[in-house]
Amino acid sequence: MSRRLAAIASIALIGAALEPLVRAPDDDGFPLSTYPMFGAPRTTTLTMARAEGATSGGAPRRLSPAHLGTAEVMQAFTTLQRAVVADPAERAALCAAIAARVAGDADQRDVAEVRIVFGTHDAVALLEGGPPGPSDEEILARCDVPRGRR
Repeated sequence: MSRRLAAIASIALIGAALEPLVRAPDDDGFPLSTYPMFGAPRTTTLTMARAEGATSGGAPRRLSPAHLGTAEVMQAFTTLQRAVVADPAERAALCAAIAARVAGDADQRDVAEVRIVFGTHDAVALLEGGPPGPSDEEILARCDVPRGRR
């Protein structure tokens, strides 16, 4: 390879490596990324629906995606997000189906009620395991867990 060709190739490669510096921060593309998801401030609030159990004393209990009828986290998430815009009868049917699964789960035998809750929380506080901070929650549906009489 001649020196001239090597110099041209070197300049082209250096230019390609430096090109993201002159792009807009949100202009992400191939072959070099500006990683805009890490370069801009993001909100710490999270708005979503969730299903939760509650004991007879009102203590919340976490439910798994299996209680929503799937082993897939994203399918469970989607089911709950659809419940937000569903009519009350559809929400009640979903709540009853979840409650029936909870009733069959020996690890959840102290759960007396299932709730479908929609709210906004401080995601960082939730991930840190502390109190979720100020929230704006609405209970979209609630139903009793059917327990056999003994």
